[in-house]
Amino acid sequence: MMIERRTRPDRVKAVAVNAGIAMAQEKGREAAAEFLADAGVPLPVIARVLSEPDKRRAADLR
Repeated sequence: MMIERRTRPDRVKAVAVNAGIAMAQEKGREAAAEFLADAGVPLPVIARVLSEPDKRRAADLR
């Protein structure tokens, strides 16, 4: 059984994720995905935050 963390231990990536979410709303998911990948955010996280907003952490933009 995998336990889901509700906080992100890497503050730099947390900031990148929020910026990517905002970017997706303005420039589209493709641009946001590229930005997040360049920031070192793992692909499963990119997919989750851009495709499944209901599964974002409470600290992520909604």
